[in-house]
Amino acid sequence: MDLGSGSMITDLSQISSHNEGPYLPSTSSLDDLMKQQVNTTKGKRLWDGNANATSPFSTVSLMKLAKDRLLRIKSRNFGSGAVSLLLASELEAQSESEVPVEAAEDVELALLLQAAAEKVANQQWVQAQKLLTLCDLSASINGNPVQRVVYYFSEGLRERIVRESGIFVAEEFGEKLKMNKPVDVQQAENRLQPDWMECQQEFAYLAWQSAGIQAILDAVECSKRIHLIDFGIGNGSHWSLIMQSFANRHDCPLEILKITAVGSSKEMLEGVGNQLSSFAKSLQLPFEFLMVISELKDLKQDHFDLQCDEAVAIYSEFRLSTQLVWPNHLEALLQTVRNINPGIMVIMEFEATVNTREFLERFHELLIFCSAVFDSLKHTLEHRPMCRKWMEQVLFRRMIGNMVATEGSQRLFRYERIGFWRELLAKYGMMETEFSSLAVTQADILLKRCNNSSSCRLNLDGKSLIFGWGETSTKSVSAWKFKDH
Repeated sequence: MDLGSGSMITDLSQISSHNEGPYLPSTSSLDDLMKQQVNTTKGKRLWDGNANATSPFSTVSLMKLAKDRLLRIKSRNFGSGAVSLLLASELEAQSESEVPVEAAEDVELALLLQAAAEKVANQQWVQAQKLLTLCDLSASINGNPVQRVVYYFSEGLRERIVRESGIFVAEEFGEKLKMNKPVDVQQAENRLQPDWMECQQEFAYLAWQSAGIQAILDAVECSKRIHLIDFGIGNGSHWSLIMQSFANRHDCPLEILKITAVGSSKEMLEGVGNQLSSFAKSLQLPFEFLMVISELKDLKQDHFDLQCDEAVAIYSEFRLSTQLVWPNHLEALLQTVRNINPGIMVIMEFEATVNTREFLERFHELLIFCSAVFDSLKHTLEHRPMCRKWMEQVLFRRMIGNMVATEGSQRLFRYERIGFWRELLAKYGMMETEFSSLAVTQADILLKRCNNSSSCRLNLDGKSLIFGWGETSTKSVSAWKFKDH
């Protein structure tokens, strides 16, 4: 998963894995899962888990409780100082009988964070610093989900204060920032590759990825010459699933499978290409791997070796959103997609509106989104703590820091909900296409095999699949075709 560029990545020594070894594409197949359960789920389109199973004291619910308490405190004019806020919070807590004792400190911590965000939004730097200092007493990179979320958001607020205030920063703030100096993103991803590979074998990850892969398989089921274009191939593990399916296809044997990977690092793409080529050889699959060394904004149709007898599919996993910061770049990319005119384009994006100009609105939307994600990581990766740390301390820490601390062209992380993409893609003649019952069934089966699967959610929005945790949507998977294709 490539979430884009950003800042504030942790010291790798804190989260490096003891696992060593080269990357090998996954050899696991969904076929066995389908054989075991397809009969029991046939015709079932969507799955919401158990609506009553999600704990009322999830990280999301505690963040919302804290926000409501803060609003009540403000309405009663208790005062704006840190001490007054704490006293008022204690008084309000006495009337909240639904909050258990074990969650009381987390609600207070979440309240302090959101109060600090309001002070930052109002440029009340000194008061914001005092509130963040109080957050430090409980927030922890190794704590529970509430404590970890507050830690990263507090970190982002600190950097925003430094960027915007232009004034002396208290010593403890300066030391805090020094401790969290950025490291090379590519170095982090390379060093932690074994942990990321483990994450990709988890059912929650496979659920939404398999839906996109199945949409491509359905679109090219009668084609013998297939060209797959990947806008962000990562380690390429997702293509191992589709390669196995092609290797097992006997009624319409494949003449050639061509994968073109787009990226800026030739060395990285060559490594992925070698691994996929080796895997294809082991399957006796006719295969060709091509590279386009380019930024997405500079892509042109003639960069690709397109043949008239090929079935072309484009796969974009968290890539279109990287261009939201530059609308003209996104428009140029979509025009190139239109010129390529693929038979299908699969798009995966985070399902959150965190592209607004107003800081506080964006902060709260991001806070709820990340709270749901951290809760899901806690449960689905409970037996893989290094995987969870890799996701939180590298990927989401970078995202949170950039979204909270920066503005304008420096704010590279921006996400929109499926409604935005639907409206935008329609302007380029693209229309949503429905996922097959097989694609939905596979995703459904995989979600049910997750730890704490009762909190997983799979819904439809139009013809797109929306994955979520509890009541919060987190990812969208959609498939698109051109009207004139």
